[in-house]
Amino acid sequence: MNINENNNFVFDLYGTLIEMRTDEEELPFWSEMAEIYAVYGADYTAAGLRREYKRLCKEEERRLIAETGCRIPEIKLEKVFARLLSEAKHTHKTAHTLGKGTEEIAYYISNSFRVLSRHRMKLYPAVPELLQYLRGSGKGVFMLSNAQAVFTTPEIEQLDLAKYFDDIFLSSDIGVKKPEATFFEKLLKKHSLDPAKTVMVGNDFYADMGIALACGTPGAHINSDKLSARERAKQKKMLEAEYGRSTDNIFEYQSIRDMYKALVQTE
Repeated sequence: MNINENNNFVFDLYGTLIEMRTDEEELPFWSEMAEIYAVYGADYTAAGLRREYKRLCKEEERRLIAETGCRIPEIKLEKVFARLLSEAKHTHKTAHTLGKGTEEIAYYISNSFRVLSRHRMKLYPAVPELLQYLRGSGKGVFMLSNAQAVFTTPEIEQLDLAKYFDDIFLSSDIGVKKPEATFFEKLLKKHSLDPAKTVMVGNDFYADMGIALACGTPGAHINSDKLSARERAKQKKMLEAEYGRSTDNIFEYQSIRDMYKALVQTE
């Protein structure tokens, strides 16, 4: 197989192009979030806010499944943050004196949540070079990411990535996430892409390579999680069992830099 024979490249974002580290579990983080909610008049303890956040996320997921019939839903987290504000059991007067709507405040809270929980955000080496090479070669370049648009869109802009993509599909905008085929199929249909000539590039076997098999496209696995050869082989066997398709059309690279070198060398 020659990866350069493909016309379109569809990239996952986190773990593939962006190295991201977040921590949304520790109580000190939720204590900071509780202080932010207090500014807007909603009173929570750290543990209480964490518990209610998780409960509302599950409730929103059940609602989305009932409405759309999807298997793997992706909610809009800003709805959860808005409900945490408007449905708080304990409030004080500030909630009625800010002069801003709940949705606007939820946007601010969403991005506070992201910034406070984020410990690392940087591009992997050779990401700009790879994307620019593909565009310069006349390839279609797209993004298909399990991500929350409310804070992923600013991160894409901060890292100056948007200019490289013909289109960006984020799961919270679609209401479904990888590996559910519907997500990828919407992108393929919108841009009339030939699945046989479209590569799904990602670091996650279950989500990224799974959706590639589900939609009949080649895949390119980026081993940013440093899986052993044995573990990668195990993951492939699991995919073949689930989708009933061979994984022979999955390219394997240790990094984005390795993928870039391989593309240049096989011109």
